[in-house]
Amino acid sequence: MLIIVATFQDDESPDTWFVINDIEIKGDLKYASAEELKVDYASLFGRSLLGLSIADALEIAQSSQWVESAEVRKVWPNTLQVLVREYTPLAYWRNEQLISTSAVVITPRNLPKLPLPKLYGPVNSTDIVLEQFGLISQVIATTSLRISQLTLEARGAWSVTFVNGIQVKLGREEVLERLQRFIAVYKSDLSGRIEQITSVDARYPHGVAVGWKENE
Repeated sequence: MLIIVATFQDDESPDTWFVINDIEIKGDLKYASAEELKVDYASLFGRSLLGLSIADALEIAQSSQWVESAEVRKVWPNTLQVLVREYTPLAYWRNEQLISTSAVVITPRNLPKLPLPKLYGPVNSTDIVLEQFGLISQVIATTSLRISQLTLEARGAWSVTFVNGIQVKLGREEVLERLQRFIAVYKSDLSGRIEQITSVDARYPHGVAVGWKENE
């Protein structure tokens, strides 16, 4: 058996021996860097491993915007190891935020430039916009169309812009039915003339109105 005898001088205590001076970040990081996470975890530096509870450390670790879940481990004498699982971004939300694939809105310190659709809507409309995004994505799954931007206006009207540049007004009612009517017209008449189109209004009961560029 190994017995360690420590002699403390003046005001020294075991707490001062085990001060955190390094945080080791582990995990498959794609969007946040270890340096950025260490900035978020700055309040842990200087604390004692002896006095720090795993629950407190975990709460701080998971407070970072990019962190969906984390595991924390004390590595004696002076290191805290954090295993991080990041959120996976699904879309931009209102220009300054991201929505994750788990439907959580996050506000990163530095918003990355990613090839993601942009979702817009009134404050506190995240759930309904995300649900509509999912439904529209299902409807267009068998087509070449992909969402670039989906907008819910304050009065409840929807509009969608596709990656090919076509903007479609869908209104407030029968949104998916109107979208399907647009798709039928798009496949039969419009797909070969995309560059000539400015917008499409699908708010009609039996068809769509196409806005053409001048001289077309």
